[in-house]
Amino acid sequence: MIKLIGLNLLPYREIERKKKLDAFKRFMWMCVLAGVIAAGVVWFLLSQAISNQEGRNSFLKAEIAKLDAEIKEVEKLEQRKREFIARKEKIEELQHERFQVAMMFNDLNRIMPEGAFLTHIQSKDGKTYNLTGVALSDSKVASFMRSLPSTGVFSVPQLVEIKTEKGVQRFTISSKLMSKAGSQQDKK
Repeated sequence: MIKLIGLNLLPYREIERKKKLDAFKRFMWMCVLAGVIAAGVVWFLLSQAISNQEGRNSFLKAEIAKLDAEIKEVEKLEQRKREFIARKEKIEELQHERFQVAMMFNDLNRIMPEGAFLTHIQSKDGKTYNLTGVALSDSKVASFMRSLPSTGVFSVPQLVEIKTEKGVQRFTISSKLMSKAGSQQDKK
């Protein structure tokens, strides 16, 4: 007998192809779904990170504002401190000058040699004084000029004028007051 080759008339290749195509479509949809889920998770994590950073930024801005307020307060305190120190220095200067005139007259009286006396004391600017007086001789004027810096009040004097009238010497001496630093150095 002749055996006939069995022909398979069923479209098994098409069925296999359709199964593979369906499996591929399912795989693609699962990949798309996994991609959407991954994108959603990434978006959620990034939005959380952004909101977290914005929260930190707002906290830092609030703290910076507090520090700026404290800096302004410190600057005000520094300004008050400078004003206080300036007032303190002014008071110390006034306290020093308070007795300076009395010391000046006392020292002038102490160092004035016999046979000489002052007739007039004039201040030009509060720091430079013109001392006008009368002496019996030039040596008395020279002695007075040499001893003037020893008072601690006056610096080295300059002779402005000396002239002889009626047997006496009329003189004018100019001298500056010593600064506080100079008088403190002389005391040491």
